[in-house]
Parts: sequence; structure tokens; C-alpha cells
Amino acid sequence: MSNERRFAAINTKIRVLRSKSLDRKDYINLIEKKNVKEQIAYLKENTIYKEELSKIEELDNIQQVEIELERHLINQFEKIIRYFTDGYRKLFRALMLRYEIEDLKLYLRALERKEDLNKIEGLSLLKEKYYSFNLKKLKSSHSIEEFIENLKGTIYYDALNTYKEEEHAKIIFYMEMNLDRLYFNSLKSESKNLKKEDRIIFEKILGINEDLLNIEWIYRGIKFYNLLPEELINFTLPHGYEFNYKKLKKMCYSTEEELKEIVLETEYDFLFDTEKDVDLYMERRIQRYLYYRFLNAFKKAKLDITLSIAYIHLLEYEIRDIISMLEAKKYGLTLQETKNYLVRKVEGSDE
Repeated sequence: MSNERRFAAINTKIRVLRSKSLDRKDYINLIEKKNVKEQIAYLKENTIYKEELSKIEELDNIQQVEIELERHLINQFEKIIRYFTDGYRKLFRALMLRYEIEDLKLYLRALERKEDLNKIEGLSLLKEKYYSFNLKKLKSSHSIEEFIENLKGTIYYDALNTYKEEEHAKIIFYMEMNLDRLYFNSLKSESKNLKKEDRIIFEKILGINEDLLNIEWIYRGIKFYNLLPEELINFTLPHGYEFNYKKLKKMCYSTEEELKEIVLETEYDFLFDTEKDVDLYMERRIQRYLYYRFLNAFKKAKLDITLSIAYIHLLEYEIRDIISMLEAKKYGLTLQETKNYLVRKVEGSDE
């Protein structure tokens, strides 16, 4: 199928969906509300999220709002997937693995705390039909070991089984890191089934994302956790755009200052070339950098995979901003402080 036929209808659909996103006025209105209840009421009455949020009765329940907003994002995935077949549909299903993995992490943490998995059912994000495992069987698990056994036959079994004998203090950390690595490897694998021009576009996006996550991981591992270089290397993501294995290894064996010097020689210099608090704003800077890359890509998109990928990510960042605004109001942050924690720049913000 030609890209003109494949993307003509879906691109039109996505531009309509994107036109309903929050604008600057919505951001300002949300920030200026007196309390969280007013913010949630505004979202229910004035935004595209009204359908998902209509079921929320407690107008100060930020956790439930976040869950419903994430479910809205998954609904958008469903709308997009309907337009695709073959390798393209498989790629978007692989993108949805992230939410399956987030649920697995949720269950693992609950088991570590000796909680009943059935009691956290309302926190799951996906519809049952999208799970690649038997959800009922998985929720019957009473230990991490039993949980892993109940994943036998899925792509997650080997990723988790490797670490089941690790010491208690590290087991969840190792498992979560390996699940993230599995997710990115799955995206790389599925991208091979795209047409060449779309594969190049997607793999560049994937590579830049992995570069930024690797920088953050290595920097925090060196500065805050004193991790060994071998441990840092073990959990780096392998398909970066700027950094191959040799460069990643050099970064992992660096001191904090040496790592900064390496990054300052790349297009990611903005992470350290700043007078602002590097540690406080690093994650936000990464998200903001990606947000504006996706925004620019959305504006320039042609009949290729760009628009679909950009839309999903832009919506994801919008949801993060909404939760940031709710939490900022909950903790009494000022207008200016709130703006500084947002992915999207709002006029008059600090950076």
C-alpha cells in the first residue's frame, strides 16, 4: 500500500483530534483556579477529557484523574490503530505495551508490599482485551515468584525470571529497568516491518528518546547512586541515535564532570549548559525538548508516520502537564513556580 493511501484518512482524523487539545488559555485558566476541585471541574466542563472525567465524583482525587486521562490516551491509540494494518498496526500495539508494562510494575510493587492484587484493579490502565497475559490468573499471584511463573509463555517471563533470585532491596528496581529495556527493544523490532521512509523516521525518534534516557540514567547513576560502570552499561538502552555502544561505555566509565563534557559536545548540551538547577529540571528539560521536536514535526508532517507518532506523544505531554498543574495547586505553588514545572512553555515562564 502506498503511503498516500495509508495516511490520507488517518492524518485528517488526527488533525481533527489535535485541534481539540488544550490551548494556552486553557493552561492559564487551570493554573489560576483557586483549588484542585475548580481545576477538575474546569477539565470536566471545558475540555476533550470531559467524557472520561464525567465518572469522577471526588473533585480532589488527582490519582483518579490521572488514571482517566491515561485511559483517554489509550482510547486515542484505539482510534489510530483502526486505520492501520500489518506492520503498522503491530508497531502501535507495541507502543501500547508501555501501559501493559506500567500495570506489571504496579502489580510487582504491590506484591513487594504484600498487598492483594485484586484490590488495585481500579488502577489498571488497559482494557482486558489488550493484555498479552491472562489477567485473572496474574492477579491470583501471592508472591513475586508466583507472579513470574504466571507470566510463563509471554515476552515478560525471561525479562523478570532472570532477577527473581536478586536480593530483596534491588529486585523491583532490576525488574522495572529490564521491563523498560524490553519495551524499547520491542519498538525497535517492530519498526523493521515499516516501509523504509517510515522506518527511518521512527528509528530516529526512538534513537533520540533513548539517547536522552541514557544520559539521565548514567548521570543519576553516577551522581546519586554510585553505581558501578558495568551496572550502568547493563541497563542502558541499545538503539540510540547519537550514542553507540562504544560511546555509552565511555560515558558509563566517566566521572560526573567527564560525562557533562561529553554531552556538551552533542545536540543535547541544553541538559548541562544552563545556570538553572540541573538535577531539579533535567527530566522536564528532556520532556520539553521532545515536546517541541514533536510539535515541529506535527506542523511539517507529510503523508508518513510522523503525524500519528507526534500526536500520541503531544497528547501524553499534555496529560503530564495537567497532572503537574493539579499537583502544583495541591501543594500551593505560585503561578511562576507552576509554569517552571510544565513541559509546554506558557508565556512568562522561567525558561
